[in-house]
Amino acid sequence: MGEPNRYAAADLRAFCAQALERAGATPDNAGATADGLVAADLRGVHSHGALRVGIYVDRLRAGSINPQATLAIVRDRGAVVIADAQAGLGIPMAARAMDLAVARSRVHGLVAVGVRNSNHCGMLAYHAMRALAAGAVGIAISNADAQVAPWGARAKFLGTNPLSVAVPAGDEPPVVLDMATSVVAHARVKSAAERGESIPPDWAVDSAGRPTTDPAKALAGALLTFGGPKGSGISILIELLAGPLCGGRIGPEIGPLYQRLDKVQGVGHLFIALHVEAFGSLEIFRGRVDETIRRIRSLPPATSTLRPYLPGELEYLRAQEYGVRGIPLPHEAVAEINHTASLLGMTAPTPHASPV
Repeated sequence: MGEPNRYAAADLRAFCAQALERAGATPDNAGATADGLVAADLRGVHSHGALRVGIYVDRLRAGSINPQATLAIVRDRGAVVIADAQAGLGIPMAARAMDLAVARSRVHGLVAVGVRNSNHCGMLAYHAMRALAAGAVGIAISNADAQVAPWGARAKFLGTNPLSVAVPAGDEPPVVLDMATSVVAHARVKSAAERGESIPPDWAVDSAGRPTTDPAKALAGALLTFGGPKGSGISILIELLAGPLCGGRIGPEIGPLYQRLDKVQGVGHLFIALHVEAFGSLEIFRGRVDETIRRIRSLPPATSTLRPYLPGELEYLRAQEYGVRGIPLPHEAVAEINHTASLLGMTAPTPHASPV
C-alpha cells in the first residue's frame, strides 16, 4: 500500500473541529476535541487520533452525545470533586476535569476529580500531560465499554481501562506512561478486521475462550488483559475507581462506542493532580527526574539495535518529527476522514509536503 501520506497537524485540527461543529458541537467543544485527536496523532497513537472523528460525528448526529454539554460539578469537597459530563464529548469534559484538578492542587497539594456520564475521552496521556506545565504530576484513569475478559473468564466484562501518569522533568522530556490494561487497544483489532489481517494469538480469545488470530472472531469474543492476573487486577481496580467511586457505570452498563449509536455511553474517569511543591522543591525534583532518566538511558542495551527508552520518550520524539514533517496517517484514518468529509459535504485535508 506504500508509505502513508503526511498531513499537517493544523490542517487535521481544522478539519476535525469543523466536522464536529457541522455535526452540532459547540465551537469550544469541537475545538477541544480536535486538539485531543491531533495530539494523539502527533505522538503516533493513531488509534485515538483523527481516526475517531467519524464515530464522534455519528454519535452527535444520532443524539447520544450532547453537543451543548458543560462539565457540571455535583459534589465539591475542595480537594475532591465529582462532576457530571452531561453526556458530552469526552475529550473536552476530561480536559476540563484535569485542569480543575491541577488548578486546585496549587492549594490542596493533591486533588482528585471524578467524572461520570461521559463518553470516550481519547488518548489518556493528553489529559495527564496537562498537569506538567503547572509543575504537577498528572494521573488519569478511565473505564470503557466491555471488551475485555477478566483473568480466568472468556466473556467480556471490563473495558480496555487505560491508565496514564505524566511526571515533569527538567531538561529531559517528561516521563509519560500511557497504557491500556488490555494487551491491545480495541481499535487496533477493529482495524485489523477491516484490513483482513491476522492478529497475534495472545491478543484475544474467540467466543469459546480459545486464543485466536482472526480479528473478527476476537471482536465476537473478548480481548485479554496484559500480564494475566496482574493486568486483570489493575483493570478491575480502574473499573471500580473510574466507575462506582464516581457514581458511574461499569463496563457491561456502558454503551459500546461503535454500536447502538443512539445510546449514551456513560463512561467514567478519574483525574488526580499532585502539585510537586507540596512535597518539596520542584527544581530539585525535576533534577532528580532528569538524573534518573539519564541513568536509565545509559544502561547497557539488551541488543545491539536497541537502547533503554523511558515511558513516553518515543512518542515525544515522534511529536517533534511529525510537527515538522507532517503526520503519517494510516490508511484507515484517511479513509475515515474522507468518509466523514463526504457525509458532511466538506473537503478533506490534503497531504502535507514533507520538507527535505
